[in-house]
Amino acid sequence: MDLDLSHAQKEIFLQLNGLDEQRLQSLLHSEVVQLQRKIWHDRHLKEKQFQQGEWVLLYDSRYKYFKGKLRTRWLGPYTIERCNDNGSVLIRTIDEEAIPMLVNGHRLKIYRKPLSKQEFIENLSKTVLVVEQVFASTPPTR
Repeated sequence: MDLDLSHAQKEIFLQLNGLDEQRLQSLLHSEVVQLQRKIWHDRHLKEKQFQQGEWVLLYDSRYKYFKGKLRTRWLGPYTIERCNDNGSVLIRTIDEEAIPMLVNGHRLKIYRKPLSKQEFIENLSKTVLVVEQVFASTPPTR
């Protein structure tokens, strides 16, 4: 048996120092991982820029926790009247009532106006012309 107290005290001291080093290393590692996640998240953020006169849809947060299969969570469309510097947006309904509302810009997304039949035919004819030109310019392969 080793009854040398100074040797046992040194061993306990070294073990405690080793635990402190492991704790500091784990804290440093968690900070590095957290910073990497923040960089990844910030890289994938998309900035929303709204212009006056655009059509938008408004997110209805009432259905956030009551999810249904066929229930839509988007209201609208609305038109944008004014964009404020703090991110709030003044929107107005597109029907005759035209009720203005001030909402947070994070609750909005751009609404693409549906094409009329004439616009659809024009876009389709342009696409067909481009495809015909591409096929006419490439030589046939055998």
